[in-house]
Amino acid sequence: MIIVIVIAIVILSYFGLDLKNIWTSDQVQKNLGYVWNLIVSIWHNYLSTPFEYLWGIWVTYIWTPFLSFLKK
Repeated sequence: MIIVIVIAIVILSYFGLDLKNIWTSDQVQKNLGYVWNLIVSIWHNYLSTPFEYLWGIWVTYIWTPFLSFLKK
């Protein structure tokens, strides 16, 4: 993954794109803010409840017995 990111940066640099100017652009910042708010909204409205339920199952039936086994 790191190699792919480095190659992408090299390709963008080859075409003369300045990543700093792109990253600090007002339009990019607004788009990133929108996407972040969308992700947070999806997490709070749809994903947090099932995740908390599955986390409770994980801790109760897998993690706690595993720690008990290790202590013995």
